[in-house]
Amino acid sequence: MLDKSGFLYFENYFDPNKICGEADKVLKNSQKIKWRFVKVYHNIFLYKLINIFAINFPFNKKLNSNLFDEFCKIDLKNIILKNISWNNFEITSVELQHNEKYNYQSTWHRDAEISNLKSIVIILFLRNEKGFRLVPKNIEDDMINNTTFSKEKSYRNGYVNLSKKYYKEFNAKAGDILIFDAGLLHQGYCTGKRTHLLVRSKENTLKNTIDDSLRPDAILDDLAYFSKQHNWNFNQNPYSFIQKIKSILNFLLYYFPIVKIIKYLLDTKKKKLHFHYSILQDYNKDK
Repeated sequence: MLDKSGFLYFENYFDPNKICGEADKVLKNSQKIKWRFVKVYHNIFLYKLINIFAINFPFNKKLNSNLFDEFCKIDLKNIILKNISWNNFEITSVELQHNEKYNYQSTWHRDAEISNLKSIVIILFLRNEKGFRLVPKNIEDDMINNTTFSKEKSYRNGYVNLSKKYYKEFNAKAGDILIFDAGLLHQGYCTGKRTHLLVRSKENTLKNTIDDSLRPDAILDDLAYFSKQHNWNFNQNPYSFIQKIKSILNFLLYYFPIVKIIKYLLDTKKKKLHFHYSILQDYNKDK
């Protein structure tokens, strides 16, 4: 059960080969047709491409409906209902999260206001991936009492340099699954290529289901409506000339992070991590 630590980890739960291949087709097609519903957190230059962080509505037939078929073969019902005291559940959103070649590190954040098992996050690792970090529920109070974090959802202290004793770091293999309370503090992290499906779910008292917007036959006009419920502006155009120029600037700052180096030198107590989104990311050291 999730009650104590707030998370569970399952090794080698599914065969990743076929579903990863279908996910790669989605990634390729999203660039080819310039899929509107993408998130680009830090658009570092890629020739003829954009540095996609996540593809929303990835099962749509415009991209590759076979991914949905492979996703349905994974027995998430058994994981969810066996480990949470829910009668039924609804899958509310799915993102195909990806990192092509550059280092990535998110802020410490929560996907829900508090950890109360009202909603959960499931990560299906399609490739080997090392670095995802999570603060377990049973040590969260100790972490909060000794750091600047609060229990409420907040990005204020996003790049605080937490001691390793306060979080669990996962060395995931393709085919593994991580499930956790959406209110737990966590941080995405990788150096190099990664691909996984991030699934959000909540209790549904009627039946096990998946949101209509996630089905392959969802039409684009409906997706434009559903997308407004996401905390992201999908009207941005990452393929625009301005964004391409900005990606070149980000590319230069990735290899020559002058501002981050200056901030690192000024932060004498090293309370923060400064080298996210840079070639120096590996140099980040925990207290």
